[in-house]
Amino acid sequence: MEIVIQTIRIIDYENNAVYVRDTPETFSDYVRQLITYINGNTSIREYRTRSVNTEVISCILDIVKNQIDTDLVMGKIDFIANRLLLKEREAQTSVAHMDTNVQKGSLIQALLYDEEDDKYTYLLAKVEHTDFVDDSDFSFKSGFSKDMKKLWKSCTFEIDELNSAYYSAKVYSNTVAKYWYDNFLELDQVVSDEVNTDKAFRAIDSTLNRNVKNIAPRDHTLLRNTMITYFRSNDYIDYDTMIKNTLENYQPMELEQEKLEKVIEKLRELPEKHNFDKQFNTVSSAINARIRKVYDICHGVQLRITDYVDDFDDTIKAYRDNDGNRYIRIKTDNDLTYRRFSDQD
Repeated sequence: MEIVIQTIRIIDYENNAVYVRDTPETFSDYVRQLITYINGNTSIREYRTRSVNTEVISCILDIVKNQIDTDLVMGKIDFIANRLLLKEREAQTSVAHMDTNVQKGSLIQALLYDEEDDKYTYLLAKVEHTDFVDDSDFSFKSGFSKDMKKLWKSCTFEIDELNSAYYSAKVYSNTVAKYWYDNFLELDQVVSDEVNTDKAFRAIDSTLNRNVKNIAPRDHTLLRNTMITYFRSNDYIDYDTMIKNTLENYQPMELEQEKLEKVIEKLRELPEKHNFDKQFNTVSSAINARIRKVYDICHGVQLRITDYVDDFDDTIKAYRDNDGNRYIRIKTDNDLTYRRFSDQD
């Protein structure tokens, strides 16, 4: 893939400035590494342009159409960088009271051409930039890391037809940053957050039911509650991170470790199989009805679980007395309910 254009702009929203940095020949190697990393990144989300007349995509189309007009191309690139500066300043104002900050970074823009498929790809990537001391003259300088983990945000547009009614985009963000895809890029989700939440939870629940429920019921209950807790306590889901955080260190009670690893592998395949994004904002209302679970206790008595349970393992326990009778013990913080069933004065 040929790199037609490549630029760096440092976005300094604190000082309301965009700084131009030259790109040496060796910078092409970094851009190629970045493209390879982004293309292999599974934590992306599909979007599409609202219109071909919105500012970023219209600038990109002008760049593709007028590649030999250096002044026009640089003008459009600077316009995109200044638009990001404006949207980052607006975003920072909106989150300042929450004691958080928009991640500082450099904006890399690159136009690439694939001769084999006769199409262009336009890359926008926000990478970390930091201050450092140059050990050759001990001067303070700023730059960005070659570490791909310092990629904050990215978006790639595939341009194979200049007169299309809309364009698809693949977006990555390491945080829930609506300003990036909504305010800056002006993109719409292909699959809504509500649909993603519903599809993801249903697929996970079904996989646990089929592969764990009958052979390890205790593990099934704990794993299901863990997933519900994660969905409830995280406004933003990165699917691979969720699977890693909830399952990779789980110590099964009844389930064999080899079987657990197979279940984890099945869960990792769900986004592609069930057509939902790996990154989305959670919509709790989309899974409220599916969270509810009813367990038969004995004739006339049922246990109904309506939400995630904190410290599930200590809240609901099963035990057997010396005579072989089986019981379900439930910890309660409801005084009235406790007194209804208490035989103590």
